[in-house]
Amino acid sequence: MFPSIIAVHCGAGVHCSDYRSEYNKLCKQACLRGLESLKNGGSALEAVRDSIITLENHPRTNCGYGSNLTIDGEVENDASIMNGETLLYGGCGAVKRLKNPIQLAYDLCTKQTQENVLGLIPPSLLVGSGALNYAKSIGLKTVSNKTMISVSSAKRHKKYLEVYQEATRDKEQNLLLDTVGAVCMDANGNFAAASSSGGILLKKSGRVGQGALYASGTWADSSCKDNEPSIAVCTSGCGEHLVRTQLAKEIANDLTEVECPTTGLYKCLTDKFINSKFLKNVDNKLCGVLVLSKKNDEVSFMWGHSTETMSVGYMRSDDKRPSAFISELPVRSKVGQIVNIGGYHYSV
Repeated sequence: MFPSIIAVHCGAGVHCSDYRSEYNKLCKQACLRGLESLKNGGSALEAVRDSIITLENHPRTNCGYGSNLTIDGEVENDASIMNGETLLYGGCGAVKRLKNPIQLAYDLCTKQTQENVLGLIPPSLLVGSGALNYAKSIGLKTVSNKTMISVSSAKRHKKYLEVYQEATRDKEQNLLLDTVGAVCMDANGNFAAASSSGGILLKKSGRVGQGALYASGTWADSSCKDNEPSIAVCTSGCGEHLVRTQLAKEIANDLTEVECPTTGLYKCLTDKFINSKFLKNVDNKLCGVLVLSKKNDEVSFMWGHSTETMSVGYMRSDDKRPSAFISELPVRSKVGQIVNIGGYHYSV
């Protein structure tokens, strides 16, 4: 048995100094909720789901309640979850009126192995009205669009819609990339990862970002934990950049082959994202990643970002209290062109 660990993030972007204590408090609450799930017999998959629900219910985050609005003024959410033990994934995209989209992603993930009538293959990804109808059929809570809109998200929408209509640009747009995520290792050494997002502000209706998509928003693999490294990854930032590079899976693949996880993460983010051939026409490449890995008896919890800041929290089952902080790019570093890496490593 291992000491469990859960880590969460409240996005990679720009976290205003006025709200940093609030983000830290929220990260701690999400960690406590995930560990509570584990202590009650839940799996790593259930722990990341429950942590994400805590984040989706808070108006400060860009997921669930308080999400960024589409250009048409509505909330459309993306979410995904992956079980490292089974390698199964579930996701939903551009879904409206669903209070907690991560619950739908979880349901799709866990039902992958169930037998269906006529041998039909169960879906791993649902979008739009089909996702909403399925969510209703399994009894998930749906609400009106108005109740998904927070005061702050409505103000942001009004402000940036005016900017958009005037065909100008505002440097504060980095504030709008704060997808949330969670990674976990439970006491049995099983890993899981999850992500939830309202997407970029003023996105086109029907747009689906990395938060919903396989290999881009989440990745987890502990299927051969007795003789191979295990890992869980979730991402944040500009969804289009993360989809093109399939960053979550790239990180997982690279880190299983390196001796030093921190150096490996820096090299991967630099080579596979900042210098990626798939982003050669992009000036500022915006990403944030949260990584949990285990190789032999060494566990590494790491984060990295090319945005100005990233909000991170974590807690082990043997910790008295969770920790949370805002990671910042070094002074005078250019946003979108360099990455900042941090992490903790310990033996089990």
